[in-house]
Amino acid sequence: MIAPVLAIHPVSHESLSKPPDALVFTSTHGVAHHLFDPKMAEVPVYAVGQRTARTARDAGYRNVASADGNVSDLYDLIIARAARGSSIVHLGAAEPAGDLARDLVGQGFSARHVAVYESLDVPSSTLRPALAALPWIDGVLVHSPKAGRRLARFLVECGDLWHGTAFCISHAAAEPINAVTRAPVLVAQFPTENALIALVGESGKHAPSTATARA
Repeated sequence: MIAPVLAIHPVSHESLSKPPDALVFTSTHGVAHHLFDPKMAEVPVYAVGQRTARTARDAGYRNVASADGNVSDLYDLIIARAARGSSIVHLGAAEPAGDLARDLVGQGFSARHVAVYESLDVPSSTLRPALAALPWIDGVLVHSPKAGRRLARFLVECGDLWHGTAFCISHAAAEPINAVTRAPVLVAQFPTENALIALVGESGKHAPSTATARA
């Protein structure tokens, strides 16, 4: 059962006037919601994880490197590979979890953030089908801190209906859920999709139904 708790919408933005020295994507949404310019196909791209890197390659970028982790790992990758003073553009969310561009500027890069999408809370009325199935859902996958916060608010509205396990991609995603439920909340060893799926397997629970909360 797929039950998104966040809705992704494109944000109007101007195309880049000239190719930067590098592009940065912290999610697949950043890739999907900007207009690919063939002139930038060879521009180095730094992606937060393998899924985002694969999406960037599919979009037409040929020089893509994956941090295979979270934004902190992505920051370390850029610091290690990009030349100080180079121009870097982060194409991401209107409200990013952190300020990667600011952090890179602090390390001597000419970096800026361009919002290409926004994530908005799905109304509770839209989640009613999930509410009806909640007592029979054994596991929920949570892919981001913002999804974790929205799911936590939904669980508060639901009362004591759910006793399954929350499988979270990071401690930041797990924290708001831990605050509102006594149900098990497990965190992946690494902040990646593969590690999250491995966590489900390691739990030993082969649930007949699983809802997915994803940003």
